[in-house]
Amino acid sequence: MHKARNHGTGKVQGYVMNALIKKSEFIGLDNTTWLYSGAETPSHKGSVAAVQDYLRSRSLGPIGRDRNMSVEKNCKEQLALLMNGKAEDIAFLSNSSEGISMIAASLDWKSGDNVIINTLEFPSGVLPWLKLREKGVDIRLIEDHDGEVSVESILQAADERTRLVMTSHVSYLTGARLNYRALYQELKKTNILLLLDVTQSLGVIPVDMYEADFVVCSSYKWLLSTHGAAVLAVNRQRIDLRPAYVGWRSVQDMFGSERFQSFELQQDARRFELGYPSYPTLYSMNFTVQLLRQVGIPRIEEHVLGLGTYLIGELTKLGFNVMTPAEPQKRAGNISVRHEQGEVIAEKLLKEQVYIWGGDGRFRISLHLFNDLEDVERLLKLLPSTL
Repeated sequence: MHKARNHGTGKVQGYVMNALIKKSEFIGLDNTTWLYSGAETPSHKGSVAAVQDYLRSRSLGPIGRDRNMSVEKNCKEQLALLMNGKAEDIAFLSNSSEGISMIAASLDWKSGDNVIINTLEFPSGVLPWLKLREKGVDIRLIEDHDGEVSVESILQAADERTRLVMTSHVSYLTGARLNYRALYQELKKTNILLLLDVTQSLGVIPVDMYEADFVVCSSYKWLLSTHGAAVLAVNRQRIDLRPAYVGWRSVQDMFGSERFQSFELQQDARRFELGYPSYPTLYSMNFTVQLLRQVGIPRIEEHVLGLGTYLIGELTKLGFNVMTPAEPQKRAGNISVRHEQGEVIAEKLLKEQVYIWGGDGRFRISLHLFNDLEDVERLLKLLPSTL
């Protein structure tokens, strides 16, 4: 197993600026500047080996199936440790959109109920709720203020007919971090549920799965894994939700004598799993989550916040309009810059083998545990030439 380590002791403004993992441990970082983790992360060689292990398991017949189940169980346990929860409260779905849509379809809505969303949400956190208008559900949209949404504005929009608040922990759009723990402390005093999307935070800053009613996360961003899976964590102490869909994995005895007449759902989060998950993804994620835990989320957070503080300061000196809050406690790994030519800037940097995301009136720079001061300085050197 990989040993966590700092490579060098270089500091800028008191922050350690060296990568927490050697770039040589990833595929493709030897000739690129990867500042793209909010969209995709490069493949760690251990992740590649894990997927190859899955492919070998397929040649072992029933033994391979047993290995799959063992890896799946261990992956849930590792994720539970990462999120301070229990493995039995975690389900694996195909993507975050599926998880959000399943929850939206499974709640017993009444005409006149309302859902609170905000203008910093990714479409997967918006579209399922818009569809509920067919059932007479009101959608209350909270406008962000200077790229942030406050806990207070969400609470002020809630009333006795509010059923659920949907929000991201860290916005894909501005990089702003919401204090969801403070929000949940207030929502727990009511019957309002909290659905938290941690796709832009889990793997880089701390997440507590029981400080929300539902937590969803994609596998292929900050968790360093591949496409094909999503994490759904359910706070069963507060809600016992029966999913709107059912499959053979959702039930306790799929071959029971009464299977053509009735079924009993699984008692834990497995009730949300319809069929087999993407095992190649789980083999990969089982490795990468252990890697993240070994390096340590507090160290990763300190690292990306330090690099981010330096980057924001330098971008501001260059005259860029940084959307992401400067205060470290209000952000994570994403640094967004408002610019109408964001997509063009990203395309020009791509020709220089510098990967950032651009579009929607901005460009976004994402910092993870493999990034260092050299990556940031190369970006800053090239940015003026893209304008």
